[in-house]
Amino acid sequence: MRFPKVMHYINLAGAFICGSIVLVASALAVVESLLRKVFLNPTSWSLNITQGVFIWAAFLGSSWAFQELGHVSVDSLRNAVDKRSKSVKRWPRRVISLIGYLLSFAVIAFLLWGGYLRLLNDIQYNRLATYNIYFPMAISDAATVVGSVQMLFTLIFIILDLFSGNDKYL
Repeated sequence: MRFPKVMHYINLAGAFICGSIVLVASALAVVESLLRKVFLNPTSWSLNITQGVFIWAAFLGSSWAFQELGHVSVDSLRNAVDKRSKSVKRWPRRVISLIGYLLSFAVIAFLLWGGYLRLLNDIQYNRLATYNIYFPMAISDAATVVGSVQMLFTLIFIILDLFSGNDKYL
């Protein structure tokens, strides 16, 4: 099974949103620095907004990183096994890769569960961010849920791709 085009486009959209957030937040940080140091008139909200949206950037960009093999991985064991194995389909390396992706799946599922409980707590108690400006914490905490779901779907398709015999995610 090949990685689905729909998921590829969803992850690509997430990567563009991530890049846009980082670009706007960086520009905002530069403007804040100029206002603070040159004009001696800092804003009271720019740092807080930047902190609040960076979580969205991190979670939306993670799926694209998984898809494009941009996440950190330890390849020394896989490479050592691959050099010693004479298997045509590279099964030893495939099994090690599957174990790694399944462990990642478990960690992200745990993160999704914790993020979901936190989001419910935010909504139930109407929690507000403790910044200079008050906005619902659910806005930031929803990034954990949305990003985790997106990463889980990406990992499902990567695992299915490995089971089907493709070599991209080895």
